[in-house]
Amino acid sequence: MFSLKASTILLFSSLFLSVAENVAGVSIPTSFVLIGDSTTAIKSGWGNGFCGSSTPAIQSSLEPATPCFNLAVGGANSGSYVTQGYWKTALNVIKNEVAKSRRTIVTIQFGHNDRNVGPASLLAGHLTAMVKEVKEVKAEPVLVTSLIVRQFDKAGTTIISDTLEPYAQATIGVAQAEKTHLLDLHAASKKYCEAIKSTSAHKFDPAATDYTHLNNKGMIVFGRMLADLMTQDFGLIGINLLPIIPNPALSYNISHGIPSY
Repeated sequence: MFSLKASTILLFSSLFLSVAENVAGVSIPTSFVLIGDSTTAIKSGWGNGFCGSSTPAIQSSLEPATPCFNLAVGGANSGSYVTQGYWKTALNVIKNEVAKSRRTIVTIQFGHNDRNVGPASLLAGHLTAMVKEVKEVKAEPVLVTSLIVRQFDKAGTTIISDTLEPYAQATIGVAQAEKTHLLDLHAASKKYCEAIKSTSAHKFDPAATDYTHLNNKGMIVFGRMLADLMTQDFGLIGINLLPIIPNPALSYNISHGIPSY
């Protein structure tokens, strides 16, 4: 007759309780704080598609009443964000949310402007310091690799001149070293843009020659992409542990390389 040892039953029971506790975490009040450059920022990045926006009207990827602070700054790099005082402001916001007993998730994405000031190793040093400080105040850092620049070859099928790749790899390296969450938006956005090709990818451009920033359509698509990456990273056996609203149709298009516009 089949039987289980007491130790095995105890192990299964412990695993079940662990799962149950994590699933219960869905109801834990959660806040989001977004830190980065213009490719995250309000009016030019994926942040509006994640947090939502009233002007322009873009639906949030989050459940109603979920605090989401987009503190990204156009033109900032990982160093200037600190030296110009934005990091201090962000830390105060983070501390305030933690003090309210809210699970506080902090996304950090730099790289675009870091290319202009130094090597990827400089970015890595700054990110390492940021991650440590976020952890020190009992919040959860999430490193995000840079959104791809939608510059294609003449055939319109392959991204060219991807000077962000070393900075994306540096970000990945920091996430691994610091054992923190990582969302590889760089790889995901490159894969999607190459799948839908230049004609569709350029529908996200806010101006004819601006392949870096996003219009409303781009904010919606890449805000959802970020939300899906986060759901996958924080998920547990298919269970969404975050207050993120599913968008099956848009998520399907993204995961299958289908244009939505």
